[in-house]
Amino acid sequence: MKPGPRILVVDDDPGVLKALRGLLTDEGFTPVEARNTAEAMRLLDAPEGLPAAMLLDIRMPGETGLELLARLPRPLPVPVVVLSGEASPAEAVQALKLGATDFVEKPPSPERLLTALRNAMALGELHEERERLLDALARPGHLVGESPAMEALRRLITRVGPSDTAVLITGETGTGKERVARALHLASGRKGRLVAVNCAAIPSTLLESELFGHEKGAFSGAVSRRAGRIEQAHGGTLFLDELGDMPLELQAKLLRVLETKEVERLGGSVPVPVDARVLAATHQDLARAVKEGRFRQDLFFRLNVMPLQIPPLRERPEDLLPLARAFAAELAGPNVPLVLAPGAETALRAYSWPGNVRELRNLIERLNLLRGDGPLALGPEAIHGPLAAAAPSRPTLGDKSYREHVEDFERDLIRAALQEGGSIAGAARLLQVDRGNLYRRIKALDLEVA
Repeated sequence: MKPGPRILVVDDDPGVLKALRGLLTDEGFTPVEARNTAEAMRLLDAPEGLPAAMLLDIRMPGETGLELLARLPRPLPVPVVVLSGEASPAEAVQALKLGATDFVEKPPSPERLLTALRNAMALGELHEERERLLDALARPGHLVGESPAMEALRRLITRVGPSDTAVLITGETGTGKERVARALHLASGRKGRLVAVNCAAIPSTLLESELFGHEKGAFSGAVSRRAGRIEQAHGGTLFLDELGDMPLELQAKLLRVLETKEVERLGGSVPVPVDARVLAATHQDLARAVKEGRFRQDLFFRLNVMPLQIPPLRERPEDLLPLARAFAAELAGPNVPLVLAPGAETALRAYSWPGNVRELRNLIERLNLLRGDGPLALGPEAIHGPLAAAAPSRPTLGDKSYREHVEDFERDLIRAALQEGGSIAGAARLLQVDRGNLYRRIKALDLEVA
């Protein structure tokens, strides 16, 4: 009889281990036991491979379950359900923030524990499937497009991918820089994973800890040691998206990591060796940023070993229909045809696509939401920019004041920019305003941000 999924149980209480062993065995699982975090780490690295899930006690002598969660890579290598009979609400919240899928109080009822465990395993399978699909789409052969520029890009990825050379990916917002980074990672053959960091999406006050990690007590709120994104990319690829938004002081620290291949956590004194291939991306002109003193010249030269430019969508109209059909198959399913009304292809080619590939995907997604049970119909009237659509030609005055009309227009414009940009940072770039000022306007206008 084939053994059931392996479940790692980490608890220092022999009675709990015995009870969980019996329950899991009766339910068709194969329990694997560890009495402390050191044993748990050895089992996670065992030749048999990773278990299907882990049941982890929060409070144990020596290193606690919370501390183990904090030093595991992100995303967690296995789904985790935490157990404790004495944990405070703050500890429970911290465990969930560190990636645990559920929190079960001791002594757990069999139904509650099994439900939490099966839900955790299901979420883990969904995450694996999502990563598999993303990786499949990112392969050079799946970078959709028939233009000479895309053909050249696929050939370049095939040649550059297997090396450890740093690559600087440039292109306008929405051109698909992260997808190209995934393709480079897959072509590299490195056994580690791709760890992506959006330098514009993380507040500058948190970016240092996010990148370099921290030791317990390094600052207020650092309740345990945490490996940073650079350390998590060991054996794989570190992708620094929107690198041009990284503060200058962090650029100096990043340069040192690239030169020494070591990272030092905040509050730490012992360097940690790191073997990670570095890919960077930006929509900014970094050469100009160097001249203006906004970006370090030495870091620019270090990362710009292999420049890779992704042309905007308006410069490769041959890719419009293949991309639209690919998005239709992705969003509506392979059995739902994309039907073009007369004039639709002409309108596709005539529009400038300021949001690039992301804007085209948003258009297909909107059409799919409105299509009902029929085919996915694309007409020329649907092809317009959301930023342009946000501006009314002649507003109806009614009983509103001038200020109210201005605020209504501003709300529409910001909503459209958020939809197109995908985040506050992306919307700020589209609107060419400071991210902090935009955030304050969103709050002042009482807008909801997904």
